[in-house]
Amino acid sequence: MPAIKFDITSQQHTDLLNKDIRLKDFLTEVLHSDANKHEDINSSLLEFHKADGGAPETPGFWIVDCWYDNAAQVGRVRLEYEVSFTFGCADIHRTDRFTETCKFEINSENTKLILLITDHITRDTIDEF
Repeated sequence: MPAIKFDITSQQHTDLLNKDIRLKDFLTEVLHSDANKHEDINSSLLEFHKADGGAPETPGFWIVDCWYDNAAQVGRVRLEYEVSFTFGCADIHRTDRFTETCKFEINSENTKLILLITDHITRDTIDEF
């Protein structure tokens, strides 16, 4: 399970706890704050589609739903994203929408938000024998 860590400021965390900022706005600000980590999220989401063929690409993601427990400092975020497939031999271009629900936690001592993207489940034939 990829864990992508984002720096947050203590003020951002305080604003979240005091409900001075909506959770969705907070997550959007944090998850889009670092271009390299944003690309890490895109790459992790594309892992779900590598076996689909068609050279999958995604321009990005957006947050459609989120939930957070202040006491436990854990939550979930549902990301929606588009994947464009290009099947060159057949000259077919297709774009589909997908969603993934990811867990996250906020470490207030280290002022980090840790996004946990679920591993892509693959079938291994070694387990069948």
